Amino acid sequence: MNDYNLRPGEGLFSWLLLLFSLAVLYQAYQISGFESVSSPGAFPMAAGAVMFFSMIMIVGKNLRLAKLNPVGVLAELRQARADVLPSVVVIYIGVVAAYMFLIEPLRFLPSTFIFLLGSLLFLMKGGIRQALGISLGGLTLIYVVFHYIFQVILP
Repeated sequence: MNDYNLRPGEGLFSWLLLLFSLAVLYQAYQISGFESVSSPGAFPMAAGAVMFFSMIMIVGKNLRLAKLNPVGVLAELRQARADVLPSVVVIYIGVVAAYMFLIEPLRFLPSTFIFLLGSLLFLMKGGIRQALGISLGGLTLIYVVFHYIFQVILP
């Protein structure tokens, strides 16, 4: 047989990507149809087609492979969630979402400083002095680059 077994959730994920690629192909077709090779939708349709046919091949291959531990759908989904989305990733997604919502009421500089400081304290699990220094330095660099070099008006 083969030396590769499907990891928990890999089969389901490949099916979801197949559906996503089909949606990409449909959306690309909606841009302008397939009028010509130089039409606005031609490149997105080509990319969607490559994605779709690649996923058909991957799903077909996955159907022939053995599962690592055939234990049931719920147990497989729990294991896949633990493998793909460990708690640190889930928490950090929440941190990024909070930052996105805080930018408007607090403005860019204070919310970015809080985000950087909180991120460093959470991810480094280290000293506050080092996190403060890195946050202030990073914020200063961001401000100088975007405000003075790129001349972007920061919110």
